[in-house]
Amino acid sequence: MDDSFSSFIDTLRALAEPTRIRLAFLCSQGELTVSELTKIIGHSQPRISRHLRVLQEAKILERFREHHWVLYRLATSHNATIAKIILNQIPKMDAQCQLDQSRLSQIRQNRALISEEFMEEEIPEWLELHRYHGDPSDFSDSVIRVLSPEPIGNLLDIATGTGRMLKIIGPFAHSGVGIDLSKKMVAVARLALADSGLSHLTVRQDDMYQMKHKTGTFDTVTLDQVLYFASDPQKLLKEATRVLRARGRILIIAFTGNRNPSHPNLEIQITEIYDWLTDCQLTIELTEILPGDHLDISLLIARK
Repeated sequence: MDDSFSSFIDTLRALAEPTRIRLAFLCSQGELTVSELTKIIGHSQPRISRHLRVLQEAKILERFREHHWVLYRLATSHNATIAKIILNQIPKMDAQCQLDQSRLSQIRQNRALISEEFMEEEIPEWLELHRYHGDPSDFSDSVIRVLSPEPIGNLLDIATGTGRMLKIIGPFAHSGVGIDLSKKMVAVARLALADSGLSHLTVRQDDMYQMKHKTGTFDTVTLDQVLYFASDPQKLLKEATRVLRARGRILIIAFTGNRNPSHPNLEIQITEIYDWLTDCQLTIELTEILPGDHLDISLLIARK
């Protein structure tokens, strides 16, 4: 029996139980904690944990820890790909399925209330920069266009914030992760991914100067208005280069021109960015400037 056939059998065995197929279907729609899954399914937490362990051992789900929470999501394995094909055949009008979806919607609404409260009361300063980007659809089109000549592959968005870059580029990525040091911003971005149906992406809390990811993990790395607020931009770029695969690309988005002396000084000298990239032994392949009313936005692509 070859490995692919064994994987197929293992997947079928793991899903051949009503509670486990419900859990897999829920986790295929986004990242959920054990307590959230317990509320949806209606069984005891130990029983849910046992089913989750079976699904994890079958490489259908993967788990990760965030502070005192443990979250589960659909894995990126071959078994998970098989499982997704099976899960897509679940009849959406089934009474149990509809009840699960209703409870999942309630959990997302609760998450949304927390996120909205945070965004209203503690909105980070850097989010104010987005209002200088002009028309959102034009900006998104420009980002996709400069990256489009080749596949996005495995994507990393550093200091993801609300997950804006993940939402723009994520649909074209094979897989991806956004990192942010703020636990609250991670919750905001996670909700945004779930609402956008981007279940192949994930968000993790991490330090952008000392990331947990292995060297040479990502094909594409994005830094959206991060350099301006970074305490050590050069150190950040060196860490971003470390996790980038050979021949991988870094996309930097930054304000590099201010034509209004009375406007807040938000720009970085483009020559300074060039120096940092050269110091990281990255080859600058593209610089595109998007003129704004007051500030110019530069899109820079550099290759390892």
